[in-house]
Amino acid sequence: MRRTLLGTCAALAALGIGPAAPALAAPVPVTALSCDGDTYKCTADLRFGDGNWKARWDATIFHQAATRSASRAPVPVTNLSCDGDNGSCVAELMFGDGRWRARWPATVFHPALRSAARRMAPVPASSLNCDGDNGRCTVNLRFGDGGWKAGWSATIYHQP
Repeated sequence: MRRTLLGTCAALAALGIGPAAPALAAPVPVTALSCDGDTYKCTADLRFGDGNWKARWDATIFHQAATRSASRAPVPVTNLSCDGDNGSCVAELMFGDGRWRARWPATVFHPALRSAARRMAPVPASSLNCDGDNGRCTVNLRFGDGGWKAGWSATIYHQP
């Protein structure tokens, strides 16, 4: 993907459509997170290049009142980043020694470089939490009565 990304960005820059691609490095920070109950997808805005890069993954959208609380609460996320080279997002978890992480697959893309598709308005998301007991991450959705959430499977691991 790295070669494709650099080639595409270089081609766009040569045409005067966008800036040249910055050097690719480690995962890039997420600046905004939203989820869509119509498409069952969450989308993260990435701080990369021209600022229009996104990461998207499947999520279960549910209402908090319809679920039973787990015996242990999920832990807050202190940092979220996504990596287009390996197609994943990683959340740093506020747990234990601070080296616990959650990882899940995500599609990283630039909307201008994809074919136009019907778009529903996603809703903003906040309070990202991950739970190592059940291997899931959830976010609160700013929608309706405030009880809506999005959740997805994630690999929870300790960073050596």
